[in-house]
Amino acid sequence: MMRRDDLTRYLEERGLRATTPRLRLLAFFAEHSGHFTPEEIFERLRASGEGVSIATLYQNLRTFRERGLLEEVTGPGGELRYDANLVPHHHLVCVSCGRMTDLEFEVPPLALPAPSAGWSVFERRLEVRGLCPDCRARQGA
Repeated sequence: MMRRDDLTRYLEERGLRATTPRLRLLAFFAEHSGHFTPEEIFERLRASGEGVSIATLYQNLRTFRERGLLEEVTGPGGELRYDANLVPHHHLVCVSCGRMTDLEFEVPPLALPAPSAGWSVFERRLEVRGLCPDCRARQGA
């Protein structure tokens, strides 16, 4: 677990005031890896006794994303999820339960087809879909 002083310094080095809600949110991502919806974050913080208002949570998620502290990803149901893994990576997604797992590997250079002429590509993401081991077991696959 990161110390409060380290979290404060991390925020201040990025030009952000170290408010209590921001420190709580940053501590949450320092302690939990994964791809969380705002509602999941809200519930986990509340359950731990470190709650913040939902409006404050959304505001700080947006600020963290804008400042490059979090990545915003689209979950399998179209919901927005937040990921603190800032290393370029891809995702393995369970089509049954929605579980997302990070995949870290290099994708070979991309040869774009003719309709993409003139595009300037600045990011590539790969999403692999399937069934996680738990869902496979439940379905007998």
